[in-house]
Amino acid sequence: NVGIKGGVLLLVLVGIWLIYQNTSQSSSEALWEGYETRKITIEETEYTLVVADTPERWQQGLMHVRKPVSYDGMIFIFPEATMQSFWNKNTFEDLTIYWMHGEKVVGKSELPSIERSGGEYIVNSPALADIVVEIIK
Repeated sequence: NVGIKGGVLLLVLVGIWLIYQNTSQSSSEALWEGYETRKITIEETEYTLVVADTPERWQQGLMHVRKPVSYDGMIFIFPEATMQSFWNKNTFEDLTIYWMHGEKVVGKSELPSIERSGGEYIVNSPALADIVVEIIK
């Protein structure tokens, strides 16, 4: 009887874990409903990126995203090249940031997750950039 109760408890716990995993992944995916995706090659690696091309989408960025996800990161497309700053507010995954002017990479930065850095952390573009790519590590 104790063995049956233990087995049932184990099945319930596994079921809860599976529901959490599916909810966690689908909630990250649901953030991007209606967003365009784009493939881009940087340093000989092709990435599938969610496109952020409006002020609201720039502000949201990759906040609240946890792996696994079905894309590699996000591409931010700005109307003009300016000095850019990005921070890790509510960013739960470490990111590699590529600063681009047109098709040319003008710099690369590492942005630690808010959990790893222990607080808000800001990285700045080394040159004017009109495209910024965040790759989830």
